[in-house]
Amino acid sequence: MFRLYGDTLEPDELADFDIPGKVAEAILEMDALIANDPVFAEYGISNFEEYWTFYNSSYHSEILGDDIFGSKEDNDFDYMNKVLNHYAPDNTLEDWYASPMVRLDCLQALAGRYMENEYWVDGYIEGDSRSVVVRAAEELKATGNNSLINDYLLTEFTLYAATAGVASLLAVILLVMPLLIIDRSWGINLLQYSSAMGRKIFKIQFAAVIASAFILSAILTAVLFAPFIVLASEYWNTGIMSSGHRGIWLYDITFGQYVFSLAGLITAFSVGAASVVFLLARFSANIINATIKAVPVSAALSALSAFTVFMAFHENNVVFNHVFHGRVQIPEVMFGATVVIIGTAAAALVVKREKRVDVA
Repeated sequence: MFRLYGDTLEPDELADFDIPGKVAEAILEMDALIANDPVFAEYGISNFEEYWTFYNSSYHSEILGDDIFGSKEDNDFDYMNKVLNHYAPDNTLEDWYASPMVRLDCLQALAGRYMENEYWVDGYIEGDSRSVVVRAAEELKATGNNSLINDYLLTEFTLYAATAGVASLLAVILLVMPLLIIDRSWGINLLQYSSAMGRKIFKIQFAAVIASAFILSAILTAVLFAPFIVLASEYWNTGIMSSGHRGIWLYDITFGQYVFSLAGLITAFSVGAASVVFLLARFSANIINATIKAVPVSAALSALSAFTVFMAFHENNVVFNHVFHGRVQIPEVMFGATVVIIGTAAAALVVKREKRVDVA
């Protein structure tokens, strides 16, 4: 649909795609497969409707713990699924998607997203207590939930980005800490404090740490994001605001803007981590002492970064949903900014205090 109609789906394009007609075609194809197969006939199944009734009754019986199948029945049931899914040992992903059963599942998902949109968003509008989610649902109802962005793209990208964010944060810590702790462990800082110029070096170190963390994080994020972005580049200017089977993406921005937003979050957490490491190095006598402090701090910052980035700008983001209870816009950005502000402010206070350190 994206390749046919572009970034958004208009009403006339939805009619042209003819989801009901394609659903009927997939069912007719499965009817033909079932009608000519003796295994289906053995269970009194002559068309897809009868198979679906049989499937649901069997599935629910299994869920309830009522084992109505023996080994033969299990094998037959598995065989039926393989027939309708065109299963073969050498199947490709394209072969799997071309099967009538998978096509039907995809078409039904599209129908739910574009033809039954009002039913789902009305549920949010009428029954959700999260004001930001309700606002997004109202906007989606007005637009018809018409973004044609891939329903899996954003979820997969946020998982990828969260992993890249942790890698960036840890890389910054590993770069910064050894360089800072050397002065302490060798006592060079005492020589520095013996002169006015020496005390300024601590301030210069702090500025260098922040600049290095920013540059390293930006480069690492760009390098790590690049393979994913190349594969998903066709969606760069497509809006992310949509409602799918995984919930609502809340803000009307493009995928490209979303990529830059997550990159900014990752950089913010990396700079905040560098500030925290700067403080740890200041109050650690040697590399062992600093490492003991850094391990739990790194774990905490990595977890905070991952929870903020994963599913960012979605109704199920941990920070949005469980910390702010869906009542604050873009709390993920607020979290990232808070880490930077607190970390750099605390480090700046220590730098200022160093000017008054008395050296015996």
